[in-house]
Amino acid sequence: MSDNKTVEPDAHAVAQAAAAVEAATQAIADAEAKVAAAVDVLADATDDIAVAETKVEDFLSLDSKLPWQVAAVQRDLAKRKRAQARAEGKHASATAAVDAARDDLNAARAALAQARVTPARPLPDDAGVPPAASKEVIAWVEKLTNYLESQERGDSLWCPQWEEHSEAVWRFTALHREFEISFLDDTMSGWWVNHFDRHAPFIFGATGIFQSCENGHDPDRSFRFSRRA
Repeated sequence: MSDNKTVEPDAHAVAQAAAAVEAATQAIADAEAKVAAAVDVLADATDDIAVAETKVEDFLSLDSKLPWQVAAVQRDLAKRKRAQARAEGKHASATAAVDAARDDLNAARAALAQARVTPARPLPDDAGVPPAASKEVIAWVEKLTNYLESQERGDSLWCPQWEEHSEAVWRFTALHREFEISFLDDTMSGWWVNHFDRHAPFIFGATGIFQSCENGHDPDRSFRFSRRA
């Protein structure tokens, strides 16, 4: 009997790698479309030069053309040649972009293949154990609750011994981590809307974490979920 176990890859990593492959494939299509457009522009520029050169030759062969007329067609030819040079540069850039996009696609495909055979990292044994409130988080929560005004309402609850509530520690620790990131990135508005406002009802709400501490800290914090037989 074989002891080999089926490798379960990280579904999130596989999905991200697959999305990268899709994005790289689309990037190639976009780059190739730009190459096609650049080819048309370059072809038009080349045709314009042929016409302009013929016109210059005709004007030079005709004694009836005045010097300023000859100079005008020569200037037009020079203008067409500059347009052709620009078209050639854009074509070269577009072609290089296609090559780069193909390299990106190859890398994305390799990453996807690797993700499909890379086992998902198991959660640590203490993943389901509530963290202890660190000194940094405790100090931060004290500052936060001193400055909060939007929660000072009759239906808001608070427990001065919040660090003895596991869920409160979990939520405040997560909020503190996101706060530090948002502060450094100057995205505090997003922190309030996408993080604090989402957690606040569960922390301070009448049916939130501190619902049993309305008349003082409840040392028995066990919460019974209703279960069906």
